[in-house]
Amino acid sequence: MQVNVFHEYSRLYSSHRVRFAPLRSMLMVCFFVLAYLPGVLSAADDKKASDEPLDFAFTQVAPGMKIPIDRFSLHVVCMGSGKTTVLFEAGLGGNSMEWIPVQKLVSGRARACIYDRAGYAWSDPSPNPGHAHALSREADVMLDKIGVNGPLILVGHSFGGFVVRELALRRQADMLGMVLVDASHEKQLTRLEKLVGRNMMPRGNSFFVSPVEVPEALPRDLQRKIKAFSRMRKTHAALHKEMRYFRESADQVSQDRVDVSYPVIVISRGLDLYTSDALGKQKTAIWEELQADLAAISSRSKRIIATNSGHHIHTENPRLVADAINDILDLESSLDDQ
Repeated sequence: MQVNVFHEYSRLYSSHRVRFAPLRSMLMVCFFVLAYLPGVLSAADDKKASDEPLDFAFTQVAPGMKIPIDRFSLHVVCMGSGKTTVLFEAGLGGNSMEWIPVQKLVSGRARACIYDRAGYAWSDPSPNPGHAHALSREADVMLDKIGVNGPLILVGHSFGGFVVRELALRRQADMLGMVLVDASHEKQLTRLEKLVGRNMMPRGNSFFVSPVEVPEALPRDLQRKIKAFSRMRKTHAALHKEMRYFRESADQVSQDRVDVSYPVIVISRGLDLYTSDALGKQKTAIWEELQADLAAISSRSKRIIATNSGHHIHTENPRLVADAINDILDLESSLDDQ
């Protein structure tokens, strides 16, 4: 059962992937979900699921390494080799599997690592807060434990942009470059809430999060695995926690904002997710302004518009994201040749 409650937030950050509603109106639904997850399916998926039931057996065997962090473990899969490491960070509700197509494209030139934040996919839930400071610290510890101590490229999608920007501050000496993929801006929530005159993100703990939707451009086997994980209780808890701390994450990134000397490539969606009326056009203008501002954090920045892509550029056009990463690797190679 899935609550058919859409929110403006879903258009902004997750392209209809995240839905939520006030808990006071959803107590019975929440009881049902908690009682029957994992395995609960949305009403919209019932017919499809009856023809193609989800298999949860694969969730028991992690394909990568489980790295101890405090009292839990993070799951990471690295592919390729080289002195440079590329780390990929998913958006709200996303996991490492979204990045597999891009990982394969860049692993011939670098050590490409995808991982699951705490509570997602094969990673354990974390006792720590779900804000950008805590999440970046966990990723930093993970990188230490897998032996990353050289050139680093960070790639962040949506909310993952907050995490990689905070992680970059912890890894300043190693930073070779950053790629922000339709990434969240620290001011967009306040700007858009002021425009529409209402909250676009829940406040406090009393809200219900329904299952995330799966990026349709991914191969079918990855879609089904992501869908299976999205139905698990720990995934809902991780998403709920990160949404609960979202405002704090934005404040942290805003307060910590610094200009950087390494290249930053900002890839923004080309397809407009907003309506064509006057309000929609104002939202689009704010989005465009803030995406351009992300590029302003570096004097060596580059802005790319993914003409035919929506929010999930990395799944719809993985080659474009891989090419941006390769551009940064090319800069490293040219420096080595000097």
